[in-house]
Amino acid sequence: MYSNGVEAHLTPFIAQFVGNVCAGIATSLKTPLPIRRLDYELDGEAVLIHVNEVPVSLEMSRFSRVIVSDTIRGMIRHLKMADPDGLIRIRIEMEAEL
Repeated sequence: MYSNGVEAHLTPFIAQFVGNVCAGIATSLKTPLPIRRLDYELDGEAVLIHVNEVPVSLEMSRFSRVIVSDTIRGMIRHLKMADPDGLIRIRIEMEAEL
């Protein structure tokens, strides 16, 4: 996870928590399964999501974009990041299911 280009070091618990929340958001957007990799970019009101390196069509209402952005920003607000309100990039490599 990066905040304005500065990497945030995450504990295994926090990394798994962030990954699970981001996977839940992507799944609720009805993205193709299985999800192997997720990339999120939040910049102001802009929300970009790639699943397995393919952009997700975000034909969302403004309300939906705000909910996704607020969920992610709220989740990471207490991490020691350079600027949690600035540009946020998250890359998640999903573990294979057993």
